[in-house]
Amino acid sequence: SAMKERLKKILPILGIVCGAALFAAAFLLDDNIPKELGGVLFGTAGILMGLGATGIFMDAAWRKMSEEERREAERGERDERNVAIREKAAYSSWYWTLYLLWGAFFVTLVMGSGFPTALVSVLIVLHCVFLMVNMGRWAKQM
Repeated sequence: SAMKERLKKILPILGIVCGAALFAAAFLLDDNIPKELGGVLFGTAGILMGLGATGIFMDAAWRKMSEEERREAERGERDERNVAIREKAAYSSWYWTLYLLWGAFFVTLVMGSGFPTALVSVLIVLHCVFLMVNMGRWAKQM
């Protein structure tokens, strides 16, 4: 639909603009806000600007493709082999991120910092809960 196409064009630009605004705010307020909040602002700004730039790049690449290349790309998205590869990659990534979270957990334990340790514990639990919820969801769909 036309609305969806317009959103595809506007959202990446909006992301870059909002990211730049957050970056400027974090930079200008540097001494007046807690260091942690500054870190959150800079991190969020980086994510928004990165996502925006990626969106613009992907849109430009899509427009350069011929109609046949676009059809082939869409077919490839639904191809069972590619779907299976993505599922295996996602499952493998889940394990690697779990190991990373456990590593972060032990680092925070050794450093003796209370809040980060609690936060990483919550993230580990959520990481596992998301897997269980998604397995349940997919079991119903298949």
